[in-house]
Amino acid sequence: MREALPTARLPTPPELPKPLPAEGAPYLAVGSSAAYHALREKLARPGTFQRVEGSPWPTALIDETAARGQAQLRPAAADETPLLPPEDVEAWARQMWRHRDELSPLDADALDALAHRWLQEARHPEAAVTVDVDELLALRGLKPKQGGQGRRGGYEPEQRREMLLALAHVQNVWLTMAELDVTEEDAKGRRRRTTKQAVQSRPFVITDRMGQVRLDGSLDVQAIIFRPGVVFGLFLWGPGRQTALLSAKALHFDPYRQAPEKALTRWLSWQWRIRAKHGAYTDPYRVATLLEAAGETLDHGRPTRTRERLERTLDALQAAGIAASWQYDRWDESTTHRRGWADTWLQATVLIEPPDLIRDHYRTINHPAPAPVKPPALAAPASLAERLKVTRQRLQLSQMRATEAAGVSQKTFSRAERGDETSASPRRKLEAWLAGHVGAEPVTAHDRN
Repeated sequence: MREALPTARLPTPPELPKPLPAEGAPYLAVGSSAAYHALREKLARPGTFQRVEGSPWPTALIDETAARGQAQLRPAAADETPLLPPEDVEAWARQMWRHRDELSPLDADALDALAHRWLQEARHPEAAVTVDVDELLALRGLKPKQGGQGRRGGYEPEQRREMLLALAHVQNVWLTMAELDVTEEDAKGRRRRTTKQAVQSRPFVITDRMGQVRLDGSLDVQAIIFRPGVVFGLFLWGPGRQTALLSAKALHFDPYRQAPEKALTRWLSWQWRIRAKHGAYTDPYRVATLLEAAGETLDHGRPTRTRERLERTLDALQAAGIAASWQYDRWDESTTHRRGWADTWLQATVLIEPPDLIRDHYRTINHPAPAPVKPPALAAPASLAERLKVTRQRLQLSQMRATEAAGVSQKTFSRAERGDETSASPRRKLEAWLAGHVGAEPVTAHDRN
């Protein structure tokens, strides 16, 4: 059931931001906390909203280490009239259960797109931001149809309807968290302190719609004005400002044929933000953890199919530039000839390397560049870290490939490239590797094989 829309002719909307082309937004800034990530996962997996005793609304429990609470599909109308008559509650509940059946990865896309636009434009925690529906479609990598020969160009009406429905789903989320970091401000807008509070809030609220009135009196929505719920806005403005970079490919992947790629891209963006503080990108992931993050389960009857699907997913992420490279860390291939090998494979570990852009961005955030100083009369030789990075990038090698060539562990190479202290033996190997590649040409795919 579609929400009733105003029938009066609206004033001409102000000039809207130009849609971002897919190529122009390789990464989106989104929330990085466990609460934000958990909400996004619940929206992308409709089966997580269930009936709970004492509530008529579809409810998804959030039980993460750093985030505990629940998300409900509850109509925004309930905010204005908390004590709805029983017959109204029943009618609204039927609609919310229909919404629950409509949930899809597109709803998580809508949440990420709104968070990205708000973080781009907001100047205070209660700011309202205008976004064109076509801009949200462009962020998903969809291409507008070309006009000409009497045909109207632009996006298909069905594409716009799907996005508007996803926005309605996001608006109908009611979030209850046992603890959430909330930053308070004084009268002058200066941040005072961050406290942990039990909160209830809507992630985002659509306050206005703009567009063209159709002949039947309904509104062809072309743009919306939205803001976060009050408490959710305080979170995004405070601790949530330390955002995660999400590859735009997460929105581009087909929500049905490429669901594992979409889910794993989102999960990795959250993981890399967490690991950025200590530069622990090379810590391995268990296969069982990656399967869960990708929304996949082991097919005990045909485990080879599950393994091939996960490896295709990782290959797709590498081909799309979402991961620089990946490889098994602790896995004996001969195990596949034994009975029950799949259980052993679930405990195997995988190394996934983020792109250099991710490393460089978080390095800037977590380790700001020092104030410029006057250079010495004689330039000092480049540090080992700088030479390693420059040489590796010139050769077009990932850290994993360079590690193999230098004959050191990936942890050692990663620490050395970050500028950490390196012991004598691995340093000699790294210096020898550097000496052997002075003026070398980039390594081609054929050379690697």
